[in-house]
Amino acid sequence: MSTKTTSKIERNGTEQMNPVEENAGIPVNDNASPKKKSQDKKPVIGILTTNKLHSGRIKPTGVQGELSFLSRMEKREPAEVYVFRPWDIDWGNNRFTGYRFVMEEDGYGRWVKGPVPPPDVVYDQIYTRVAERRYQQDRTRLNKLTKGRYFNPCYLNKHVVHDYLKDVPEIRPHLPKARVLKEPKDLTSMLASFHNLYLKPVTGSLGRGIIRISRESGRFVLKSRGGQVRYALSIKDVYRKFRAIGGRRLYLIQQGIDLITFEGGVVDIRTLMQKNDKGMWTITKVYARVGRKGNITSNLASGGTPYPLNEVFKQYFDKDRIAEIKKKIRALSIKVCEALENASGHVFGEMGVDLGVDKDGHIWIIEVNSKPRRTVEGKGSPKLITLSFTKPLRFACYLAVNGPVRPGDKQNGKGVK
Repeated sequence: MSTKTTSKIERNGTEQMNPVEENAGIPVNDNASPKKKSQDKKPVIGILTTNKLHSGRIKPTGVQGELSFLSRMEKREPAEVYVFRPWDIDWGNNRFTGYRFVMEEDGYGRWVKGPVPPPDVVYDQIYTRVAERRYQQDRTRLNKLTKGRYFNPCYLNKHVVHDYLKDVPEIRPHLPKARVLKEPKDLTSMLASFHNLYLKPVTGSLGRGIIRISRESGRFVLKSRGGQVRYALSIKDVYRKFRAIGGRRLYLIQQGIDLITFEGGVVDIRTLMQKNDKGMWTITKVYARVGRKGNITSNLASGGTPYPLNEVFKQYFDKDRIAEIKKKIRALSIKVCEALENASGHVFGEMGVDLGVDKDGHIWIIEVNSKPRRTVEGKGSPKLITLSFTKPLRFACYLAVNGPVRPGDKQNGKGVK
């Protein structure tokens, strides 16, 4: 085993030194990436990221924890798994460099670097839209290289999602009314119909940038996620103060719903949807998220707390009604994932579907996240945490053999070979 200092050239021309441990446990080939033996049927799964992989001995947390956990799941699945970045590819010579995390008994470990075969399947774990755009050319080439065996390729635009879903008759009754906010008259028409509105950046995530508008005592109240409150007396004043908060970003106006609450906090339901080893959408986890008292969102990133569904629902519904609502949550979540995948033409292996339930038990679609974050540090069931990381790899194995399923192929049992 040897330690070597490598470097990469940043876009600004500066060179960053990155000491990494090389070739430990990964076959060495000085001339090219290792070739797969014809008799070796294990698919090669590349986990694409743009996050820095810390050098030296570390205790993996956050994104490092997620990527290291995925890397170590190779031992559980019949596949070769590694993590790589766009700048780890030498397209001219078709050489790939990958990383695997080696965990030690004390919970620390290190990333090990070495040459790897080109991936049969790419699992996109790029977590920013900026990085998606910056490395679009590499991502397009990877999609072509894998013949479309590339999943979770992009974030979803909230406006586009709404337009896709409103065209599905079974889903339409569960969609709050929404429209793009371009000028004050867009607010006028929505406030004429609804007492509360939510303004959301069409490309936002983690609840960032959300603003709630409500009427109180003859005036408008604008409340942001951080708790800041502003008041306005006219629609024009509302729009001016909204722009002072939201800037020039494109926003979606969404109908406010009188959802159930719990201990004074707003409640939504997160279903972590993932495809299984047969390419079918399934629920891996479902739980209620309860926001802090006074907050306008329930995201865990903004201080929300996870709760079992039954604990929240039992304050409003009896046992039979709870069972009925949970059954509908499952069916609607699957329908939403299928509809978005078919309409977008992309291949997805997981989605986070956020739902709300009103006091009548009606289910509403709040939003859909195509790159849901999981944690290895939570207090949830260790079995479910592990399952949430192994399922995408099992789907990747399915994808390697069957190819991507295109709209209409499910009915015909066809894939793209």
